[in-house]
Amino acid sequence: MSIYEDLIKNSKDLSNVEEETNGIDGFFSSNRIKLSSLGDLSSFLRVGDETLIHKAQKDLWRVIEGDNGDIMIERLFDPKSGEALKI
Repeated sequence: MSIYEDLIKNSKDLSNVEEETNGIDGFFSSNRIKLSSLGDLSSFLRVGDETLIHKAQKDLWRVIEGDNGDIMIERLFDPKSGEALKI
């Protein structure tokens, strides 16, 4: 079963997202976000099996599965500059 099929099982909004990091604006200050449903991805465009682009911020994210089976998205960074990767 794919990661996306797991997310389709639930239908919740972004208010139910659990953050993996702290921040003032939880969504944009987090580098990793736990998803609860496919609806949590409404701000993203899927461009690959595990690659997403945030529609407003234009930064790249990837879909990952945590050790405990949680589905998360993780912001991608340039290893040299430390800046978020953007399109």
